[in-house]
Amino acid sequence: MTPRRSHYLPRTRRGRIATIAFLAAMLLAQPPIVHGLMNRVEPWILGMPFLFAYLLVVYFLGIGVLIWTERTGV
Repeated sequence: MTPRRSHYLPRTRRGRIATIAFLAAMLLAQPPIVHGLMNRVEPWILGMPFLFAYLLVVYFLGIGVLIWTERTGV
């Protein structure tokens, strides 16, 4: 009988890339970076303060990684 492998660990190269990309996107949205480096209002981007525009881009990046993994069947 073969041992069961964990579903939490990616098994393919694409899976590892997707996991690292998603974790990197979420790390960019966490307090050490957001509160320390990106916490400012100026400049305004598309009518939004810089912080909101930054978070919008980071969240879209994370969603994009999830959509990519779904479409490729990772």
